[in-house]
Amino acid sequence: MFRAKLSARREAYYFASPALFLIVAFIIFPLLYSFYLTFQNYDLAIGPPSEYVGVDNYRELFSDDYRFWRSWLNTFIIIFPAITLQLLLGLGIALLLNRIPRGKALITSLLIIPSMVSPVSAAMVWRMLYGVKYGGINNFFRQVGVLDVYFDWFATPALAIFSTVMVEVWHNTSFMMIVLLAGLQSIPQELYEAGEVDGASAWQKFWYITLPLLKFTMIVALLIRMIDLTKLFSLIFLLTFGGPGGATQTVAFNTYLVGFRDFRISYASTMSYIIVVGVFFLTLIFQKVSRFREGEEA
Repeated sequence: MFRAKLSARREAYYFASPALFLIVAFIIFPLLYSFYLTFQNYDLAIGPPSEYVGVDNYRELFSDDYRFWRSWLNTFIIIFPAITLQLLLGLGIALLLNRIPRGKALITSLLIIPSMVSPVSAAMVWRMLYGVKYGGINNFFRQVGVLDVYFDWFATPALAIFSTVMVEVWHNTSFMMIVLLAGLQSIPQELYEAGEVDGASAWQKFWYITLPLLKFTMIVALLIRMIDLTKLFSLIFLLTFGGPGGATQTVAFNTYLVGFRDFRISYASTMSYIIVVGVFFLTLIFQKVSRFREGEEA
C-alpha cells in the first residue's frame, strides 16, 4: 500500500514537472536574477561583467530620481479618472442589464467584446481613429460640423491624458460591468420586495439596498483594475510613447526606457522591484477586503 502511494505521488510529480520547469525558468529565475541585478551596476552599453554596488541603485532611486516619482504621479493621474469612469459606466450598464428580462446573455456577450481585444490591437486601432488628418474621430466631428480644422488629440499633456483615459475606459469598462452584474444578481430579491412594501422609491432601494450590498464587490473590482493599471505599458507605448513632454510616461513605461533606451539594466531592475512592492501592498489590501467580506457573510 505504501509503495502504491509512493508510485502515485511520483506519477503526480512527473505530470507536474513540465509546468514546474516553466514556472522556474520563466518566473522564479527572472525574479531572483533581477533582484541580484539590483545590487549590481550592469550597463548594456558597457556590457558584462557587472560591478557590485550594494544599495547604490536604491539610494539613487529614492534620493535623486525625479523622473521615476513623476512617472508614479503620471500613472495615478491616468488611473483615477479611468477607474472612476469604468466604475460609473460599468455600474450603470450592469443596473440596466439586471432589469432586462430577455436577451441579457446576448447583450452582455456583445458588450464584453472590447475587453477581449488585446491591448496592442486596441492601441493600434485607436491610434488610427485619433489620426489628425485621416482619423475616424476627426472626420466624424468634421462631418457633423463640430470641428472645422484637423485636431491633434495628443497635442498637449491634458489632451494626451484624456485620450489615453478614453481608450482605457473603452477597453476595460466591460470587466467592471461583468463583476458588478454578478454582484447585483447575488442580492436577494426579497429585500427589494420588502422595500416596495415599505413604500421605498427606486432611488431609495438603490441607495439603501443595492449600494451597501454592492460595496465590497465595487472595492474588489477597483483594486483589481488599479493593480492592472499600475502595469500599464502597451497602450502608452503604441499610443503616445510617453508624450508629450513625458505627460503619459507611466511607471512601467519609464522602467522600459531606463532599461532599453538608457541600457541601465540594474537600475531598471531596481525600479521594477519598487513596482512589485507597490502591487504587493495593493494585493494585501485586496486580500484584507476579501477576508473581511467572508467574515461578514459567515
